[in-house]
Amino acid sequence: MKKHTPATTAHTFHVYEMHCNACVALIESELGNVHGVSKVVAHLATNTVEVVGDFGDKTPEHVARELSEVLKPHNYIISLEKRSRPVKWSDFKIAAPVAGVFIALFVALEKSGAVNLATTSGDVGYGTAFVIGLIASVSTCMAVVGGIVLSMSANFAKEGDKVRPQMLFHVGRLVSFVVLGGAIGALGSAFQLGATSTLVLSFIVALVLLILGINLLDVFPWAKKLQPIMPSFVGRRVHGLKNVNHTLTPFLVGVATFFLPCGFTQSMQIYTLTTGSFVTGALTMGAFALGTLPVLALLSFSSLGIHKKAQSGVFFKTAGLVVIFFGVFNLFNVLISAGFIAPLNLGTSKNQTTELGQISTNVSVIDGKQIITMKAKGGYTPSRTTANAGLPTVLQVETDSTFDCSSAFTIPSLKISKNLPPSGVTAIEIPPQKAGTVLDGRCVMGTYSFVLKFK
Repeated sequence: MKKHTPATTAHTFHVYEMHCNACVALIESELGNVHGVSKVVAHLATNTVEVVGDFGDKTPEHVARELSEVLKPHNYIISLEKRSRPVKWSDFKIAAPVAGVFIALFVALEKSGAVNLATTSGDVGYGTAFVIGLIASVSTCMAVVGGIVLSMSANFAKEGDKVRPQMLFHVGRLVSFVVLGGAIGALGSAFQLGATSTLVLSFIVALVLLILGINLLDVFPWAKKLQPIMPSFVGRRVHGLKNVNHTLTPFLVGVATFFLPCGFTQSMQIYTLTTGSFVTGALTMGAFALGTLPVLALLSFSSLGIHKKAQSGVFFKTAGLVVIFFGVFNLFNVLISAGFIAPLNLGTSKNQTTELGQISTNVSVIDGKQIITMKAKGGYTPSRTTANAGLPTVLQVETDSTFDCSSAFTIPSLKISKNLPPSGVTAIEIPPQKAGTVLDGRCVMGTYSFVLKFK
């Protein structure tokens, strides 16, 4: 205990159930509103909080009990003594197979063309952004948003206004993620990010997802120090808006959640910068926000403590394993695009009917230029093509409502990576090749492949 002034005392307490930077912002905001408290600083790395204020003649134990009551609705516990927390490795007996089923389901959906989990250069597809949003909405990282929703609901419910504020909050949140996500994408375009910069940022996104996943497992305390950090005052200011009872406050609070220190949100924002496109950035962040909507809407309209019910080791370990999968998946794609590793051939393309021994029927020569036509949908057709050596070549790839892995492919030996539109024809220039050259192409997941042989 340290005396600052005759009436001001500083205490350092241990906080149980602090997991992320969103927790830091929430704790600092809630305790900062307590009468007599003048300063609050929470430390994620040590799971402690420093509280300065005028507590009169109250003992540290008494102060700890009072502050615990303030944080009890958010499932945090304050104590003078550090509590040991044993790791429940047995949770993995359930979490691992459940996560495996979940991952297998989305890989199957990707292969069927129902969703697009990733594109070239480690890009995050809209399906992935939506899934990450779902996971984020029930993770400790989004606890601060859930706390804001519940507190705001209570404030406006006192005046009998229960529906309109909630609608304004969710509309504001979706609008801000779409508009500001688009702005970040456009900013990336203004900076004209090159291939190297895009790969570096994509690599950072993959690492952030890995760190978030490891933290969700809650078995490696040191990983908390690696989480991305946004200035804590931002979170406190946003959280404080919930106490302002104004007609447009819910909408503004929803807009402000874009800036909350959630690692999942930050990883999506970093990725959005690499898109260099307003539309892609807006759709990516919009898909992420839509993923968070079901749980947040349930919280706001039912006032159910979903987050507290989800505080089980099995649940978070399952979510952690899924997030780690996405992190490894995107890291793998970045390494493929950078040419550090070769794509895995996880499957074979269908319709492999073209022989390699003669010039294929999908090859034509017009005015000295060779045209190779190929369709991309659920694989590549034909998947094997024999063309003429020594001629400048154009690979024309046709898509028709193509949303599966084949919509994004790479030819590593030529350092060619392409994102194909859902429908249309994309022309890729290929320089003249020597006789005997074989070019291997893969979709970024390695699920589908094609071969171009020159003779």
